[in-house]
Amino acid sequence: MIYGNIKGVKSSYLERLEQLYAATIDPKKLITEELIDELVFLSSELNREIALYIDRKGKVIQVALGEHNRVSLTELSQRRGKQSLSKIRCIHTHPGSSGILSAVDQNSLHQLHFDCMVAIGIKNGTCSDIWVGFIDKEGKDETVNYGPFSKKSIQNFDFLKVIEDLERSKSKDNEKTEKEKERALLVGVEFTGQAGEYDACSSLEELEGLAIAAGADVVEKVFQSRRKPDSAYYIGLGLVEDLALKCQALRVDLVIIDGELSGSQNRNLEKRLGVKVIDRTSLILDIFAQRAKSKEGKLQVELAQLEYLLPRLIGGVELGLSRLGGGIGTRGPGESKLEQDRRRLKTRITDLKKELQRVEERRKLLKSNRSNTIPVVALVGYTNSGKSTLRYRLLQDFADNNVDWSQEDPGTNQLFATLDPTIRRIVLPNGSPIMLADTVGFIQRLPHKLVSAFKATLEEVVSADLLLHVVDVSNPNYEEQMLAVDEVLAELGATNKNTIVVYNKMDLASTAGLYLDPQRQPSVEISALTGQGISKLLEQIQLALKLNNYEVRLAIPYSEQKLIASVHQKGKVRAIEYDSDVVILEAILNENLYLKLKPYLI
Repeated sequence: MIYGNIKGVKSSYLERLEQLYAATIDPKKLITEELIDELVFLSSELNREIALYIDRKGKVIQVALGEHNRVSLTELSQRRGKQSLSKIRCIHTHPGSSGILSAVDQNSLHQLHFDCMVAIGIKNGTCSDIWVGFIDKEGKDETVNYGPFSKKSIQNFDFLKVIEDLERSKSKDNEKTEKEKERALLVGVEFTGQAGEYDACSSLEELEGLAIAAGADVVEKVFQSRRKPDSAYYIGLGLVEDLALKCQALRVDLVIIDGELSGSQNRNLEKRLGVKVIDRTSLILDIFAQRAKSKEGKLQVELAQLEYLLPRLIGGVELGLSRLGGGIGTRGPGESKLEQDRRRLKTRITDLKKELQRVEERRKLLKSNRSNTIPVVALVGYTNSGKSTLRYRLLQDFADNNVDWSQEDPGTNQLFATLDPTIRRIVLPNGSPIMLADTVGFIQRLPHKLVSAFKATLEEVVSADLLLHVVDVSNPNYEEQMLAVDEVLAELGATNKNTIVVYNKMDLASTAGLYLDPQRQPSVEISALTGQGISKLLEQIQLALKLNNYEVRLAIPYSEQKLIASVHQKGKVRAIEYDSDVVILEAILNENLYLKLKPYLI
């Protein structure tokens, strides 16, 4: 099989390209003179670059045909680690030019970790020179070049010795290099011909935070304003050409577009730029894949990834740099599905939906057992608004049982630090218990597929008795973030839920009382970090849940065991007596339970 662009190539040439797979090469030789002559002939006749992948046994394992000055390279790695050599050498032609390695050649060498990159220069239909590049064994982000060679002198080049030295040095530094971050270039776009639903500049800043949360090192940010998206590249062709140069100059591994790309746009960009390209949705999915710890969370992430990938699998997947190499945009259970066909993807998606449906049914069963006892208060809000910090503060002060603090998140200044939902029981100052649920944070343009996949988890929001909408007032765009949360709540059908707006991070704000909008009452200003305003928040919760206290004396028949249990679970029992026909209880009840048990008052 010949990879790459074979359109318009005569069948006779394709047959000769296929015959390259049968070439026999001494494992100690880099390449034979006969193979060089054949590559030079075919490349000159077609005026296109040709690339061969050869393993260490001297076997040709892939033949790719490109354009006159570029060929797409896929990863066929036999590495044990991400930073180990691939055990494959790439040999390609430069028709009409020298064999000196270009910036793109060197970038591909480092990205795909070839044993070496070989370029054969062709001028006037003959081999002009041959150059060989290796990754620098000192760990520097540089290329060590050998050349120029003729097709005869290259036969005496001991390339295996260079590879052995390189592998020895890499084995010592492997632990360090495994932790190296991907170098990311971010691209933000403002479309003036479309209604502005969000601020493109602030969205690009947020994209930087997402990239950092995913583990990238952001080396450059680029912003473009245009009337509408380009059908082929999403961004303008001129910017694409500028980005290609930036990617080479800055040794970029990854380009992240602040929008949602179609499958063809993604492929076109990767071919032009020569590096991996992902969009905003793919980046968020990657972060979720890293954060998912529970089995349910992993299932939900996999479902979202596969539903995102399915419409993008048009024909085969032909990438300049294959995603099989790992890194941002490829992590999670869905990463190995990229090369699979639509039928297998659809089958897996169906299986995941069935499994998540069973999870949802189990959740509903647990909720039905819980709904008649303790009210549920769910924390919602924009990502990094301080939900986990608030939950941790309330647990510290009001947990009613022993807490395994090693399992609790004290709050991290990071986007999407919490993914899997947690529910903990706390006791309010008036003695009323509540269940406090922390949920995944929301964000502008949260992918619809993600909301759908996490529907079972987000059911906690829909079924909660009260929502605490946590807002980060230290963020200048907090009002836009509130609207983004409202949009997701509307999508979940939770718009009219009983809600308290919690203006958090007041320790970083300038003016108290500024955020208490009468239009959005009830509301309260707090600092989850310092504890400021927590007592007022608890008062608001008690009022919203009608948890006013009533000291009562009750006589409940033995036959009403559920009522007796509800007094113990939802109230605070001070004394208990057992008569012949009834149980006499002295207790403190909230308003709802008081009204329910009013007939049994003594």
